[in-house]
Amino acid sequence: MIVWVVILTVLAVLSYLSDIGVLTFLQNLRIPFLNASIMSILLLLCAAAMLIRVLVKMKQREKELLGTKITALEKELQAFKEKVG
Repeated sequence: MIVWVVILTVLAVLSYLSDIGVLTFLQNLRIPFLNASIMSILLLLCAAAMLIRVLVKMKQREKELLGTKITALEKELQAFKEKVG
């Protein structure tokens, strides 16, 4: 995750430098059918990748929590069966 943050930070700095005119070669790189600079597209893709990664990790965490609950309930059920049976 830290790698994505570093990449996004570097792209944001490059985009800022391009916008203020320090890096003029980046201003000329455009995506023809989107009429957007390459830096804007890279920033968008990087942010989307971070969002997808966070969502996937949240879903994995939810599955882990549900698995833990299932294990605890199975142990509780086993103890109840032993107590009744």
